[in-house]
Amino acid sequence: MGISSEFSSSVTKNLAVVTFDTKTNITYVSDLFAQTMGYSKEELLTMKHRDLCFSSFVNSDSYTEFWNRLLAGQSFQDQVLRKGKRDKKIYLEANYFPLRDEAQNLTGVCKICFDKTKSTSAINEALTDITSVSDAIEQMYDSQMKHMRETKSMMASMQSSSTDNLENTGALKNDTTEIGQITKTVHEIAYHTNILAVNTALQAVRSSENSNGFSVVAKEMRKLSKDVDQSSESIRETLQNILHEVESLDKTSKQTSEQVDSALNGFKQNQDSLYELEASSEKIKDNVALLGQLFQVKQNE
Repeated sequence: MGISSEFSSSVTKNLAVVTFDTKTNITYVSDLFAQTMGYSKEELLTMKHRDLCFSSFVNSDSYTEFWNRLLAGQSFQDQVLRKGKRDKKIYLEANYFPLRDEAQNLTGVCKICFDKTKSTSAINEALTDITSVSDAIEQMYDSQMKHMRETKSMMASMQSSSTDNLENTGALKNDTTEIGQITKTVHEIAYHTNILAVNTALQAVRSSENSNGFSVVAKEMRKLSKDVDQSSESIRETLQNILHEVESLDKTSKQTSEQVDSALNGFKQNQDSLYELEASSEKIKDNVALLGQLFQVKQNE
């Protein structure tokens, strides 16, 4: 039983159909094919297959091989890119198969196709978005690594400052111990001075009897007075050292505080970057889901 005219009419009316002779000339086009390519049927019937392809494909070895296989009677099915009117890109799900006469001689090639331009464009846009997001993530990653290196450097500086604080505190303790020893010395000097003062008073009473003894006591008093003066000077210098070390400790503490603030800002920037990465990841997931839907539609069709 042959194919009825009703069936042929229905196919050519509702599907995008085009036929070519063995010279690749267009010999028939359906209304839907003409509409898909943006040409009139009359225009298409004056064209060859190559006129509906971009030059990069026509001038390639793949194009020659493509037609060699078709003219050898082989069928072909795939998604193809074709050139519509005004060089518009048309994506087609194309099915090519040979046409034969009653003697089974090849007389031409028939193509039935489905317009996939809309879905393919959506896929390409989604892929572009994914590429853009991927680039943004790479840039944010570089920024993240930069902030982390800066934070690490600041932490090392803070650690060094803490070490300086410990050294300053140690020096402060040593000076405090030295002050204690000097104070003890001053106390002993004061004690002996009091004793000598008493002796001096006694010698003063007896000065008329023993002037040499008074002279010795006076000499000792002068010596102790000199020792007290030297101890006082030592105390003053030690106090100045303590003041300097306290100022240094205060300065170091301020530097540490500033570094801590800077570190906190760095961590905040890292946190913001993580939020951006999270948002980008969500966008990637959405695009992947879209691609999944589009590929599912293609598979079902």
